Amino acid sequence: MKSLFKILFIATVVSFVNVLAQDKYECRRLTFDPAQEGFATWSPDSKSIVYQFTTWNDSLGKNGLWIISPDGTGAKQIFKGLAEHAKWSPDGRFIVFDADTGNSIKMIPAEGGEAIIFLPDTIHIQNGGLPCWSPDGSQLAFIESTGLSICIYDMKTGNIESIFSKEGMLPLPAGWSNDGKSILAALMDRQSRKSSMLKISIDGKTVETISGHHENFYRHLALSPDGSLLVYAAMEGRYLGLWVMLAEGGKSLPITITQNAHNEGPAWSPDGKSLAFNSTRSGNHDVWIMDVDIEQLKRELAELNK
Repeated sequence: MKSLFKILFIATVVSFVNVLAQDKYECRRLTFDPAQEGFATWSPDSKSIVYQFTTWNDSLGKNGLWIISPDGTGAKQIFKGLAEHAKWSPDGRFIVFDADTGNSIKMIPAEGGEAIIFLPDTIHIQNGGLPCWSPDGSQLAFIESTGLSICIYDMKTGNIESIFSKEGMLPLPAGWSNDGKSILAALMDRQSRKSSMLKISIDGKTVETISGHHENFYRHLALSPDGSLLVYAAMEGRYLGLWVMLAEGGKSLPITITQNAHNEGPAWSPDGKSLAFNSTRSGNHDVWIMDVDIEQLKRELAELNK
């Protein structure tokens, strides 16, 4: 009888754990500080990760950007000051980010150093510009706050073009298509906070809706390095979970959902083998890493979408 009780107890515990954290693949925790750590960006060689560190009582001067190995070793601060939503340039030379509590966009050399201001004073940023590099690193997409429009900055000429806006909506740039001809964005209704997925040509003339996603899609789109898959955050009750779908649209699969915790901010490693994301499952805001099998996901999604 005791053995039967023990088996039932173990089965109950395993079932409970599975309900609490439904991870498609095994995850490992990368950061452990009680501060908010998250929004990882990978180096082009997939050997390093930069993440933001934020606390409102920063007596030790730890706020800013930190670099760490994917195995959790060698953590080092490379920028001091409030910094969010960092993106590593494709050539590995620079890291661009939202600075000054989201009221400006700056960049630093990848090895660290003084922040570089490059946008003119006529461009206003508020609550973050979400800068993201084109595949060849020659352009940056971002959102400006005056007209709530997605703009493209040319790194060589300094020219800025506004390509998309929609009244009553907040377009949130998330990245570029692999051919550099389109920008992926979440278009959020400012009242309901629900979003749709868009693919916007860089001249702004063509806007396509990527359909079939989870009805409670929120934001945080991430295109896989081979361009085949999209990972995104969607609301599960009061909490965000991560889902994956084919890049052209269709039905989705949950990839990580945690009861009573958020999972968001996905970032693919350039080699396509891992996905970094933010999670509050430990009680902190931390960076976690999931090693993924893109080919398996493509097969399962193809079957699901038959």
